[in-house]
Amino acid sequence: MTIPKHRLAHVLKGPFTVFVPTDNAFDDLADGVLNKIIKDKELLKSVLLFHILSWKIYTKELKNEKRIPTLNNNMKVRINLYNKKIVIDGSKVLLADQNATNGVIHVIDKVLVPLPSQNMLQYLASDGEFYKFVHSFVKVKLERKLIDGPFTLFAPTDTAFEQFPPYLLIKLVSDDKKLTDALNYHLVKGTLYTAGLTNGMVLQTVEGRSLNITMNPDKLMVNDCKITTADISVVNGVIHVIDTVLLPPVV
Repeated sequence: MTIPKHRLAHVLKGPFTVFVPTDNAFDDLADGVLNKIIKDKELLKSVLLFHILSWKIYTKELKNEKRIPTLNNNMKVRINLYNKKIVIDGSKVLLADQNATNGVIHVIDKVLVPLPSQNMLQYLASDGEFYKFVHSFVKVKLERKLIDGPFTLFAPTDTAFEQFPPYLLIKLVSDDKKLTDALNYHLVKGTLYTAGLTNGMVLQTVEGRSLNITMNPDKLMVNDCKITTADISVVNGVIHVIDTVLLPPVV
């Protein structure tokens, strides 16, 4: 699938780094998103510029957790290195270091979408589906964890809390230590997009105990919780939305 030409010739004299999504990456966009991008010239320009860096950089120069500015008003993309995988804002590099006359090209498997620069706390508070989760962090004065980082956060929705056994919920909210442990059990140090997860992977949480990842073509699970929305980029890491509250064994 080809995006119509846009008047960016004056921007592309170089040298630059360009992250180029495959045709399949565009096909994988949610219904209506591609048409919306194509029809809105300013949005199209914003998306295209978010794929371009103002200098030439090869993969050997990339560093894990480095956030680098794009030509889209200096909005930043995050670099992550997972073993031999190179990931840009959650998008895996399929073909790297392709020289061009005006820079270097890296082919990626997802379209990079510029989002407002928010930390975890700002994103969750503004979404409207995570009131109970955010309120729990505030109750035990742990909200700083949602501002610091980088972290990977498994975030249960309000619906997940409503489905939580009432007696366990009462037990949690009445004991600040248990609630703190439970919240820290949802946090993992470092930014782990799904491109960096593998089936059977064990993640150590900030609380100290581990989480188990299950991956198959139909679903992605953390312990017994289904990840319903993955790879939400924020300035201090990544959020994965889950359908159940995670609970450490001792609680």
